[in-house]
Amino acid sequence: MTTDKKNVIWNILGASANAFNSLFFTIIVTRVNGINDAGIFTYCFATACLLYMIGVYAGRTFQVTDTKNQNSDTDYIYHRVLTCIIMMLVTVIFGVIKGFEDYKFAVFVALCLFRCIEAFAESIYAVIQKNKQLYKVGFSMFIKAIVGLALFLVIDLITKNMLISCVSVVIVNIVFILLYDVKNIKQVKITSSKFTKAAMINLFKIGFFTFALTFLGNYLINISRYAIDDILTNDVQTIFGIILMPASMMGLLGQYIIQPSLTKISEYIKNKEYTNLKNIFIKLVGINFMLGIIVVICAYFLEVPVLGLVYGINLKPYFIGMMIIVIGSILYSLSAILSAILIAMRKTGMQTLMYFITAIISTVMAYTLVKYIKIDGACITYFVTMFIIATAFLIYTIWNLKKYRKEWKIKEKK
Repeated sequence: MTTDKKNVIWNILGASANAFNSLFFTIIVTRVNGINDAGIFTYCFATACLLYMIGVYAGRTFQVTDTKNQNSDTDYIYHRVLTCIIMMLVTVIFGVIKGFEDYKFAVFVALCLFRCIEAFAESIYAVIQKNKQLYKVGFSMFIKAIVGLALFLVIDLITKNMLISCVSVVIVNIVFILLYDVKNIKQVKITSSKFTKAAMINLFKIGFFTFALTFLGNYLINISRYAIDDILTNDVQTIFGIILMPASMMGLLGQYIIQPSLTKISEYIKNKEYTNLKNIFIKLVGINFMLGIIVVICAYFLEVPVLGLVYGINLKPYFIGMMIIVIGSILYSLSAILSAILIAMRKTGMQTLMYFITAIISTVMAYTLVKYIKIDGACITYFVTMFIIATAFLIYTIWNLKKYRKEWKIKEKK
């Protein structure tokens, strides 16, 4: 099997296992610990994913697409240690400000630590991926996810304690980084340099817009959850978390589509290959919509009975909201693909502005609609948010492609 095929297959397996972990965790907690604990877990996990954006900062995409090696690999790793420390400080401060009870606070910190370790691993994954060994990244993600999930299930069944189960996943991730990921990074070409304050400040500076847009992007996905936590109950939080699962699936499909193409996109931009860049853009958008149609059809016929059976909850009253979420998730996947392309183009400032404006609109909309029409308001907020972002990103990406065509043709004539 060629390296390219291994990269694609293991990336799919690893991204799938990693993305679906939250779904399976929620199923376990709902079945073993009850719907109230499931609501706590759903909210804490979603918030941990938001704070994860601080830990991962500009992210793997930014690091992988640094084809000019403006910063060394070790610079990125040192910087990731700093951002992970900041993430955990913010975690504690956030929990205190929100006034979480002891149990909820402990679960929240454990889940944030779990995501913090994943954020650090991403800096190692980026180095491996730049050396065209994405399959090792996928394998690492897959095994960690499977082992972590299995241990979580066993411990939760034995102890009926969600907190202890969360801590077990943290331990699995630490052990796997030390025994496997560190070994892999030692086997590839790595650019190194000494730790310097100037390099760290520079990475904070050049990666800020990428961090801001990914942070705001994650906030927008979960704004309805935050409104529900402040206005409604843990039970409703659980229901919304379940019907939001298709969005996670489409986000996962978006990663399947974009990750194997990131290196090529960066090379096309670097080498000013307009035709190839335009073709891969059209291809990725087309694949996204074709997969989206399949997901909508499957959701229409299967989502309510399947998820109802899995979680043991009657979801028929939420069918319309679920379909609204599914359609919105296609736009979410599209925006994720377009965002990655724009990051490769280093067009992050305008993306951040778009996200910021949308965040203001969506926050007002979420708290208003959730207050008056409850869970239906949360679903509508999600769809409108994704529609605004996907439309804005699509227009901006097309505009940049036209700009590249003009600039690169002028240079070719010279």
